[in-house]
Amino acid sequence: MAQAFGRRKNVLRLEPIIFVIIGYYFGRLPAQQNEKTLKDEISRQTQRADAAQHVKEQALQTREALEEKLKNVNAALISAAPATSTAAFAEEIHKTGGPIKEDGLRYSVGAAVRILNS
Repeated sequence: MAQAFGRRKNVLRLEPIIFVIIGYYFGRLPAQQNEKTLKDEISRQTQRADAAQHVKEQALQTREALEEKLKNVNAALISAAPATSTAAFAEEIHKTGGPIKEDGLRYSVGAAVRILNS
């Protein structure tokens, strides 16, 4: 009987440890699932941020290219203008017999169209 009492005493000592181990195992499974879900969500958000950054960079490059084209068009059209201000130049274009030679204006407009089409 002493042996049975000794075994029972050992089992009573091990019982809380066994419950802790089992509880940890079953508590850890949902935690691992939550961790995996959160990691997947972080990965998706990172991909979305990278895609948005790529789109932003492309838009900036397109904008810079368009600004450069506009500068070139402006330069081509202004080259046909006399040394007066652009406002006076615009008024002179509408008048007949203005200071602009028709060939020079055609060349400038043609150059502007080529720049815009490039």
